[in-house]
Order: sequence, then structure tokens, then C-alpha cells
Amino acid sequence: MSPFMRAAQNFCGQSPTGIASPQKGGVKWGKAAIFRLPSAMMPMPFPETVAVLGLGVSGCAVAEALLRRGIRVLSADEADLDKLRYRERVLQLVKEGLELVLGQGAFFRVREMRPPLAILSPGISVHRDDIQALHLAGTELWGELEFGYRLLCDEYGREKVQLIAVTGTKGKTTTVHLIDAMLKASGLPTVLGGNVGEPLTDLVAHLPRDLVNPPLRLVLEASSFQLATTKTFRPDVAGVTTLFVDHMDWHKSVKDYWEAKARIFVNQRGSDWAVLNADNAGVRWLAQFVKGRILWCGREVYRSCPYCTHWVSDDGDILWAALGGERFPVARLSLFPLRGEHNLQNLRVAVGVALLAGARPDTIAEVSAQFKGVPHRLELVGEIDGVRFVNDSAATMPDAAAAGIRSFEAPIVLIAGGLDKGGDWREFLAALKERVKALVVMGEFADTLAAMARQVGVPTIVKVGSMDEAVQQAASLAAPGDVVLLSPGCASFDMFANYAQRGEAFKQAVGRLAENAQNRTNA
Repeated sequence: MSPFMRAAQNFCGQSPTGIASPQKGGVKWGKAAIFRLPSAMMPMPFPETVAVLGLGVSGCAVAEALLRRGIRVLSADEADLDKLRYRERVLQLVKEGLELVLGQGAFFRVREMRPPLAILSPGISVHRDDIQALHLAGTELWGELEFGYRLLCDEYGREKVQLIAVTGTKGKTTTVHLIDAMLKASGLPTVLGGNVGEPLTDLVAHLPRDLVNPPLRLVLEASSFQLATTKTFRPDVAGVTTLFVDHMDWHKSVKDYWEAKARIFVNQRGSDWAVLNADNAGVRWLAQFVKGRILWCGREVYRSCPYCTHWVSDDGDILWAALGGERFPVARLSLFPLRGEHNLQNLRVAVGVALLAGARPDTIAEVSAQFKGVPHRLELVGEIDGVRFVNDSAATMPDAAAAGIRSFEAPIVLIAGGLDKGGDWREFLAALKERVKALVVMGEFADTLAAMARQVGVPTIVKVGSMDEAVQQAASLAAPGDVVLLSPGCASFDMFANYAQRGEAFKQAVGRLAENAQNRTNA
């Protein structure tokens, strides 16, 4: 029996006989005690004083909402005032009563003020010594997602919203954009936010109050950082794309990371839904924590799951779905523009979520055929002298970069490197050996990455110090018909503010290369 069949039998109405744990090369099954996540805390009113830690976009949103309710806000950031990214917004909030604690050691100083509640920005790990010290001193810790959810319930009304949350190590951004497009094209009132776009806290104040066609579909991308600090957050539909190992710089262990992802199910009810990618071992493992109903998505489901009543699958040509009855066609895979099996997995999850939320199958087919993708995710930047240049800067971990590499049959000149996040490089190295003719390395991890590439026999490896140099070197190594692919496998923070800035730098460098090529042609 295949791993998925076992998972389906365990979690589609049958008695569990064991659990799965994600690992390379498949799933290991066996008898084990399932560790239990803590259930929801009862909602508590906001105290008279609240600390807000981090003054980025999430922190400013939270501070503004609290001040609007007449609450004293102590806001702390480790940067000095002049170096705050949203300095002008912070100064405006100071005029409205915000109290600032800035600079090195800011969070330790907040502990001395003993606030009953602190709300953390997503980038601040709960495992830091200063945050643990704050918690041990008696301060309750929430994240922005938890605060935004309570604000939604209190100021807007939970019953007015069908809440959709999507998480996963990779694929969640593409998936939520697909869901958003499918629902809006079906004429359903829909708002997209969370980890992509506006924080939930900011969204609450601007949600439409007079809906012609309720409920409002609120689609949120949820990261492990956000989920780790939730207490009462409950999505009606929870989608999970993939589960690998990531963010070991934030989480204290792999188990801690997986448990954070599993929190998306903690407060769900029996009538709620989990939409799970059956083709990912980690997601199959997460199924043990589902409290509601499951809609499975995957290639194998269509042919081999007699236990599944709700599913999305395909026969290699047509994407099919079933919602408790006869199967029906949804879309033709050959018309879906995005490359790679990982994007087909994203599509299946998006279709499952959209169908449960009320999207029409004919509209889903139209959206899937017209969807152009999300910037920095296998984004075709241009073609110069027969060489395609593709921006996959969002591939910030090795597994994501491996998926990007395997999306192309053509020979690849790969640009990779940056700040290693502690991921597993085995799949990346296998893809490197299979598809990559030359490697251009950059960033803090460059030397280590080059050494690993030599071990798997990559014939040409070049180290560079800037994105312009990387693009120039890659272009010189490529021949007509090749692909120059930026798929770093690393975070960007050693050289750039974020992966988006890195992707834009790549696009600009390719643009300059194209301009030079055109000038040579015209000369």
C-alpha cells in the first residue's frame, strides 16, 4: 500500500493505525503516540496597556488599532528612530499617544515595564532570550495574526466572513493568488491579505460593511511565524501546500517548525475543512492534527483512494474534482501557464479551496488558463540571443530551488547562493547534477555551495560579488536554447533587503544586458 493510501485510510473516516513522519525518500510509517497541540484559549479582552514589539508594517498596524481603542501602547524596536523603515508613520502614531522604546536592548527594557500583553511582529522569534525573559516575567505573547483575528471578531463579526488560510513551506503565495482570482472571477466578494499584502489588522478597518452577496471570503497567507503565536485563530478552510524544513533561524527545532504549521488546525470545528496536498510527505504527516473534514489533492487520489469523498486530482490531462458525489472536470492542465510539478500541486490545492468556498468550475478553468503567476516565482524576464532569463528569487530554500531547476528541460546556467537558512541540500544537489551545466555562486554561502557543487560534478563554477556580475557571467556561459535561472536556495539578507529586492536587481541587470545587446545589433 502506498504512503498516500495509508494516509487516506487513516484520515478519511477510518481508525488511525499509525502516523507518518516526513523524511527524504518517502514516508516512514509506524505505531507512535501522536503529540497533542494545546487547544484554544478563551478569548480575553485587550488590557489597558499593551506592548507592540517591532515597528514594521505589522507593528504599526497593531499600534494604530490599539490607539484607536484608547489603549496605552508601548512600542519597541531595536532600530533607532532614524533607521525605522516606516519612520513617518511611527511619528504620526507618536502624536496620537504611542510611547517608544528604541535601540539596542529595547525588548529587555520593555520587560521592566511589565506589560500584561505583548504583540510580536512576525520576524521576532518567540525563542529569543529577551522575548522568553518577557514571557517569564508574566507577559502574554500574541502575534499580529492572533490580534487581527480577535479584532475581526470584535469589530467586524466572525459570522460575516468565510475565513480561508493557506500555509506551507513553499507554494502558499502562488496558491492564495490563484484562490483570490478564482473567487473574484466567480463574482464572490473576496479580500486577499495576511503574509502577502496587508496585515489582517489593517484589513479589518477597511472590509466592506454592506455586502450584497455575503459572506465575505477573506483569503490569508499564513506563515509559521504568524501561526506559532496564535491562540484562537480559526479558519473555515485551511489549505496546506508543502511541508519541508525551513526557518531554522527562527524556530528552535524542526519539530517546533512543524508544530507551528499544525496550529492552523487547532481551533477548527468538525464542520471546517482542511485542503491537503497528498503528494507531499510532510503534509500527509500533518493530517493527524486535522479536527474537521479533509479534501485531498494529488495525482494519486483520482485512481487510488476509495475512502476519499472530496478530492482534486488529474489523469495527466484533465483536472477532476469530487465534492461528495460524482466527479466532474475542472480544468485542462496543458492550458495552465506555470511550469513545474510544484505549481501543479499549488493549482490542485487552490482548486480544492476555491470549490469549497463557492467558486464555479467554469470560472476556475478560465482563471487557471490565464494565470500569469506571481513576481519572483519562475518569472520569465526576457530572452536575449536565444537564452531565456528566469527570475525565481522567491526560492529561498534548497527544496524550492530544486523544484525550480526541475521545471526546465533545457540546459541551465544557475545563479544561486546568499544566506543559508539551515535547509537540507540533498535534493538541490541532485537537481544540480541532473540539469545544471554551469553554476554562478554569490553571497555568504558561495564558497560552501561551490564546494558542494564540485562534489556532484558541476563542470563550471564561477564566484561573483554582485547581481550585475552574476548576470553577465551567466550570459557568457549560456548558449542559444539555454536558461539562465536565478533560483538561489538561500535567503537574501546578506546582500539585499528581501527576496523581492534581489529579484528586481536580477531583472534590472537582465534589462541592461538586453539594452547592450540591442545597441550592438544597431551599431
